[in-house]
Amino acid sequence: GELIESSIGKGAPIVFNFAEGKMLPGIEKRIEGMEGGEEKEFDIPPEEAFGAKDSGPVREMEKKEFPKDTVFRASERFAAKLPDETGSVIFEIVENKATSVIVRFHHPHEGKTLRCKVKVISVKPKPPAPPPAKKKPD
Repeated sequence: GELIESSIGKGAPIVFNFAEGKMLPGIEKRIEGMEGGEEKEFDIPPEEAFGAKDSGPVREMEKKEFPKDTVFRASERFAAKLPDETGSVIFEIVENKATSVIVRFHHPHEGKTLRCKVKVISVKPKPPAPPPAKKKPD
């Protein structure tokens, strides 16, 4: 399969705080309780990774947002650059209306089962929350 992400060769492991939503839910679910030095291989179904095929969000877009020569057909796919130029989005026309279209956004890895190999380097306890601010007397 295609390698999606790896820390091998980057000089540092992937670091994240558990249960803060920064990692795919399927990965967090499968590494919960692991300790430093443990390794594990597992599969994550699409529903716990990037979503099942055709499960992306749907939005209405005005036809004037597209290039003038666009032919609007159901199932037609498009790619557009993100405003900050950091990547692109893929979307597909699901309904053609008079002045707008309904589109569904697609993740490049939707519908795919992910094969993961994880090695936990270390686990540190979450630091305690800061104490609440003291109220000043009136």
